[in-house]
Amino acid sequence: MRISEALQFGKSGLQTLQTSILFFYSHLSLLMIALIPSFIRAFQMWSHQSPIWLEIIVELTRVFLVLVMICIISKQSIKNIRDKEFWDGLGKQCSLHVKKNWPYHFTAQVIVFIVLLFGLGNLLIKLIVSASIIPIIEILGIKSYEFTAAYDAYLFFLKNMTVIPLAMVFVIKMCGIRQTNN
Repeated sequence: MRISEALQFGKSGLQTLQTSILFFYSHLSLLMIALIPSFIRAFQMWSHQSPIWLEIIVELTRVFLVLVMICIISKQSIKNIRDKEFWDGLGKQCSLHVKKNWPYHFTAQVIVFIVLLFGLGNLLIKLIVSASIIPIIEILGIKSYEFTAAYDAYLFFLKNMTVIPLAMVFVIKMCGIRQTNN
């Protein structure tokens, strides 16, 4: 493979990341749904002893978030995605997309996913939290022994509003889900 081809494949991975970011942050409904697991995770990190039903809510909300993302991307209603025909068509669509883009585009997208979304995304969040946690703690008057809990709560809140939902969108787009004709 030539360097120009490798750059073209890398560009497709970067475009998937860019469209994922634009998609997620341009839909208020997705942001509102993502607030639920974000606040619950922050509470869990703060309290260290939370009931198991909060974890169930987090996971169910994430499943719901993925389904809403699929509805928006495929331009289908929740009612339509309950049909087996929708999922059969979606499976065929994804299979053809992955087959068409295998291995180079798909590999480039996986590399962008790991390096930029998870690697750089998590690093940036840690830097933001580290740089801003002390002023926040001073404003809120948090005691020094609660510093770790406050740090973790802030960190997990931001991860649940950025890296996790962006990863969901990225994988949906990487699989080739798009508007269907159902």
